[in-house]
Amino acid sequence: MTLRTTIAAAALLSLPLLAGCADDSVAEDATTTPAAGTATPDPTSETPSETPSVPTSEPTSDPTPAPPDFPDGTGDQAADGTGAGLVLVDVRAARRDGYDRVVLEFSGKGTPGWVLDYVDRARLEGSGDVVDVDGAATLQVFASGTTWPAPDYYSGPRRLTPQGGGAGGVAEVHVAGTFEGYTQVFVGIDDEPVPFRAFTLTSPSRLVIDVQDTAAD
Repeated sequence: MTLRTTIAAAALLSLPLLAGCADDSVAEDATTTPAAGTATPDPTSETPSETPSVPTSEPTSDPTPAPPDFPDGTGDQAADGTGAGLVLVDVRAARRDGYDRVVLEFSGKGTPGWVLDYVDRARLEGSGDVVDVDGAATLQVFASGTTWPAPDYYSGPRRLTPQGGGAGGVAEVHVAGTFEGYTQVFVGIDDEPVPFRAFTLTSPSRLVIDVQDTAAD
């Protein structure tokens, strides 16, 4: 499935954006985009708010609520972003209780849009080359509003596995790169396709993808 076909199909599922707050070792402002139907910083603390709020630089005393619920199915998901010229600077993954979390961090203002869908083969955008990704199923992630080249562009490993040990839903994360405004990442799933959710956070700009570990239920 090409990116243009994926976006055309998934855009019909987009929902309006909601604003929220998150706690990633310090108080910060965040924007939450629920799905329609992740010495490296710990991505497990990145959690959005479920209620709209006015952005503020002051810490909030309200308790951090849970992220959006996982959808019932495994269909395509998409949402618009608010950023342009965002640069991928970090990718990390960690196991949580009942799901695995993948976080794409960007420099720049605003948040990326995103399109997520399961694909039969992991094909690089632009060249169309097929790459091997560990796992029985492959979740394709496109983050829009991004750019390359840039001095601080991501220089970490192209393939990584979630921190935290133990079995989980994610077998491998493959960072494919950025092409014509879209950053492409593949998430290999241990078994058959499972539900996933995505949302964005700010300060810094991040796209968070949670993959449900149904084996833990």
